[in-house]
Amino acid sequence: MNYTDLKIALDNAVNHAYRLGYKVETPTLFVDSIYGSKLAYYQHGRNKIVIDEHFSKNASIDEIENTVIHELAHAIAEQNNTGKKRIWHGDAWKAINTELGGNASRYHVGGYQKPEPKKLSMTELFAIQPTKPAIEWERGTFNQWLRRGYHVMKGQHGQIQVWTFIADEYELPGQDGKTGNAGKASAVYFTPDQVEANKPKETK
Repeated sequence: MNYTDLKIALDNAVNHAYRLGYKVETPTLFVDSIYGSKLAYYQHGRNKIVIDEHFSKNASIDEIENTVIHELAHAIAEQNNTGKKRIWHGDAWKAINTELGGNASRYHVGGYQKPEPKKLSMTELFAIQPTKPAIEWERGTFNQWLRRGYHVMKGQHGQIQVWTFIADEYELPGQDGKTGNAGKASAVYFTPDQVEANKPKETK
């Protein structure tokens, strides 16, 4: 799908939500290369749905439309959330997703397989030029900014974020026979005012 078709799919889903009685402020739609396994995500603070560019061009129409519904259900759930905690993929999200015609699955269902990201050298990363203004992104890691065509300016300090996640079951280190599926991850993020456009490195 091109951007226009994606926007039509989102508008159709929003109109369906209105007919069902849901209140929602239509999210901004943004197509971008998403590093990692994610195909799309919803930014609550910016009311933005981001869809992976390769996925949008290569997946089936049904897969894409279901993903749009998936993310719109997040928007509706969070915009109407009166609690302090995010809803994520909880019961409220599942109910909305189902009513909108989605499959209420946390993970992607379909034949699309996202290709492994190509490993690039620092020279290749610094050679990437921006195609969008830096303010289109709320934040990014050092490498994420490089892949967007920007680099972190000297002297800038990022903010570390730590979060918990649920993964496939794994054996707990140092605990014979015990397993778990909750873990922690962290990353250092930089904001748009901390980066500048890449300039290809001179080769000697």
